[in-house]
Amino acid sequence: MTSKDSKGKEVFREIKTYMPIPHQLGRGDKMGRGPYDKSGILRETSLAPGKQTRETFMIPFPSGETDMTVTVELWYLPFGTKSDPDNAFLWRKETKKVSLEKGGV
Repeated sequence: MTSKDSKGKEVFREIKTYMPIPHQLGRGDKMGRGPYDKSGILRETSLAPGKQTRETFMIPFPSGETDMTVTVELWYLPFGTKSDPDNAFLWRKETKKVSLEKGGV
């Protein structure tokens, strides 16, 4: 999830991961895939089939800005990264403009 100010400068970025993260040999950020790597599972954040979830992001507005563009992307990454274009798959992308009302908080 990213947000950009009215000039197009990125002001916020956050990533949420919903999958088991079996780090290769329990170390680093390279995802392991073999049975010997499964012992390195550090966290389990998978979503059950059909389960809905709601996330809240606290995005700071830059001083003096009243408009911001927010983009949310939902990716399927079977091997843990977008670096393999044959396997990374963008399921959905939403972009919306968010505005603060004058005098509001």
